Amino acid sequence: MKALEGKEINNKLASTPGWNYQNDFIEREIQFPSFKEAISFLNKIADIAEHINHHPNLTNSYNKLLIRLRTHDVQGISQKDFKLAKLINQLYLETTN
Repeated sequence: MKALEGKEINNKLASTPGWNYQNDFIEREIQFPSFKEAISFLNKIADIAEHINHHPNLTNSYNKLLIRLRTHDVQGISQKDFKLAKLINQLYLETTN
């Protein structure tokens, strides 16, 4: 596994809605109707992260959740980050529909 280059990251971001590249992370902030719903979603992300053995940085502020992804083994963004981002997007769609 290797770190992706800037152009590769931008190409992958184009097909990963809601995510941005900032400060050496891909990240997404999601706002929920309540604190409880934000924490519930955070816990669901934790389950997915454990299952695929790739763990995000998660920051909660009341009803907002900031999700930051980076592969520490390669000191950059890798395919693993985009895989997890897509799984989180899928979870979000399932949760909000």
